[in-house]
Amino acid sequence: MLTQKELMHLEDFLGAEQSCVKTMNHLANTVQDNQCKQLFQQFSQKNQQHFQTVSKHLNSGQNLQ
Repeated sequence: MLTQKELMHLEDFLGAEQSCVKTMNHLANTVQDNQCKQLFQQFSQKNQQHFQTVSKHLNSGQNLQ
């Protein structure tokens, strides 16, 4: 069971992950160097995976209430 405060922290985390995904995508689309572009794309994908994993668990209600 998660407390209301813990749920709020997870929601904050999800918001931060979404922000990171947007930032990394923007940077990947902006830089000219291919190595940097790939690195930003990888970071974006990892952040998206983190977001999806936490979201999936929150939405499924596993031990959350």
